[in-house]
Amino acid sequence: MEGKLFEAACSGDIDVLYDAVRGDAAILQKLHSWGSTDTPLHLASMFGHAEFVREHIRLSSISAHQLSQLNQDGFSPLHLASANGHMEIVQFLLEFGKQKSVVEELCMKKDRDGRTALHSAVVTGKIDVIDLLFVHCPKAAKEVTLHQESVLHLAVKHHQQEVLEFLIDQKLGPSVQDLLNRGDRQGNTVLHLATAKKQLQIVEYLVKQSSLNANAENSNGVKPLDILFVSAALNSNDMYIEEAIRLAGGCRSQMTNVTTSPPHNTPYSLPESFNKVEDWLKEMRNGIIVMSSVFATLSFQVALTPPGGLWQDWGPNGAQSNNSFVPTRQPGVPILYDLDRKRFNSTNWLNTVTFFTSIASILLMRQPFKVQSPGMIMLVLHVVLVTILTMVVEFIRMAPLLTKKSFKDMLGTLTLSCSCL
Repeated sequence: MEGKLFEAACSGDIDVLYDAVRGDAAILQKLHSWGSTDTPLHLASMFGHAEFVREHIRLSSISAHQLSQLNQDGFSPLHLASANGHMEIVQFLLEFGKQKSVVEELCMKKDRDGRTALHSAVVTGKIDVIDLLFVHCPKAAKEVTLHQESVLHLAVKHHQQEVLEFLIDQKLGPSVQDLLNRGDRQGNTVLHLATAKKQLQIVEYLVKQSSLNANAENSNGVKPLDILFVSAALNSNDMYIEEAIRLAGGCRSQMTNVTTSPPHNTPYSLPESFNKVEDWLKEMRNGIIVMSSVFATLSFQVALTPPGGLWQDWGPNGAQSNNSFVPTRQPGVPILYDLDRKRFNSTNWLNTVTFFTSIASILLMRQPFKVQSPGMIMLVLHVVLVTILTMVVEFIRMAPLLTKKSFKDMLGTLTLSCSCL
């Protein structure tokens, strides 16, 4: 019969509950007396069957201690209902606990990770449940987990920005200053966590709080701003996060060993060496693809529109030989090439180098300046290689025609190109 009763708790079938009690009036009490295990009350609370929960409590006459009993996974019925946002069940359990004068015991009961029902609701972002729990037991907001995490730590850790703002703006009151600057087991404040997780919007919100200490140090002496330089992962938000923290008065620490990898269990631990190499190679591959596409497009464009344009028609006839005329120009031939081949070659080279230099400047302005980033390396390599290659080709093509004057002209062109770089 116990098996059918558990199935009924999952489906919310009250008739099965009544049948079980008629067959054995003490069956529900027996299930609760088994200790740390699942009961129909736990299952019904998790699946949101409010009527089943009410009838179960009424028929079982369980004690206040049994009402907050943890199942085999370490959760009480209130934990399960709060985490899943079942408002009707949460309200019923709290009202029942209030009648029995055990509402504080229910709200302060902790699971195996040291989390209360309020912590569970924060993790899953159930604002209505959070509001209700505050009404019945506001002191639960000051409780911390086994890892010394406050409700604010959990909100940031689980990306619950709306919950974070609700707690700070409406619920915590004067205690917000202490919670904003409280460290977890590793001494990390909420700003440490938000910075480590690259949560730009949360960082921008936190730094607006007048009571926030933007220079708080964790157990390793690391400030929030240091974490941006500890992490090996590249993120487009880094520059904006750094600016937000600096505007709030944040600065880097004076530690000489700030780039040392922190303990493995900290939330901003560096990736394993293999992962770092793999990420770097991915960035390098992307850089090669982008720059190769640009190079191919440039080469095609230069071939179609060379400096000075192209002849559009046949030129006047030149020398006559074997009853045929030899034109002085042909359609599609670069005009500057016909007029002055040396100038045409030098101009092509100058345009190519200048174009790549412009590309590099634009990309550098669009991204945070990081000398060792794969994107920066690819830019420098492409500019240098294109410059060297063009110089070699130019010298080979110009060598048979070089005179003292033309050599000086080529040096002048080289000087002008270097100034563009």
